[in-house]
Amino acid sequence: DYQNRISPMKYFQNTDVSFLGKRARMNLNEVKNLMATIDEEATRKGKVPAPTMTLNQAAACFQAGVTGFKFSATTPTGKSRNIMRLKWSTLTKYNKQHEVKAEEGPAIDPEEKARQEFVEISPDDPPHDNMWYEHDDGVKRRVPSTYKFPMLGLEDMYVMWHCGQEEAKIAPMKIFQSTDFQGSPMVKRGKTNLSEVRTIMTLIDLAAAKKGMKIKPIMTESEARECCREGHTALNIPVSSKEGKSRDILKMKWSSASRLKNKGDDDGGDGDGDADDTAEAEAKKAGGESDAEEAEVEPEADPEDDTLADLELPEAEVDV
Repeated sequence: DYQNRISPMKYFQNTDVSFLGKRARMNLNEVKNLMATIDEEATRKGKVPAPTMTLNQAAACFQAGVTGFKFSATTPTGKSRNIMRLKWSTLTKYNKQHEVKAEEGPAIDPEEKARQEFVEISPDDPPHDNMWYEHDDGVKRRVPSTYKFPMLGLEDMYVMWHCGQEEAKIAPMKIFQSTDFQGSPMVKRGKTNLSEVRTIMTLIDLAAAKKGMKIKPIMTESEARECCREGHTALNIPVSSKEGKSRDILKMKWSSASRLKNKGDDDGGDGDGDADDTAEAEAKKAGGESDAEEAEVEPEADPEDDTLADLELPEAEVDV
């Protein structure tokens, strides 16, 4: 049977399968990479693959090498997964996940990374805008590359907006630009968050000013809290939920406040639509953002929802 007289595939070259098409060459390369990973893991476990092996020797090396892959012993439906009979294409997907983790390297300490990126304060910079971080691309930004956008309560966010975080060496957020979040992989939707925060903070500023409060370029924490307490009613957020539970608006997350603003209109509230439009226009102008740029932002889940779904390979790819 000449059909079964095939040399070990480890000796195959792309030219040997070129007549089968492009996909065959890709499959051959993927299989070689997969087997190299298994051989490497088997060698670490003391099972060194020989140039020529029997079926039993190959099986022993495979059993030792496949333990390097991290996958569930059961399928999403609860069936036992026979690892020895997994299709090679399924193992390839796990191999790619393993390669990505290896490329990521050891975890980076965010605080240490921020200290490394921090630029010494220059006397030429204004006192309220003199804290900068130089990212790996050589660009100076107002936040380190490991920065996580804060999910604070409304009042605390207003304080950070006007006062910043001196201990963390972060300037007042009101002077941030959308470019400060470029090149920061830990901030997935920083530009959008900044625009939303700027809108609600501008609404609070306008309302507080109407009540006689002075919105200073540089404010103390106590001044900021007083302004927030006077102006937050402009957001027109219902004081109770649909279930009748009372809301502490000053302590609710800013993202919730952004989502619920002007919902009081549904209950006969006195929301000011013109003020809201003015605030959004001023927010875009201050942030250097255009309508075209905002249109390109893809909708994302609520930032407060940090629930992660476990990823499993489709059961159809497993031979049981």
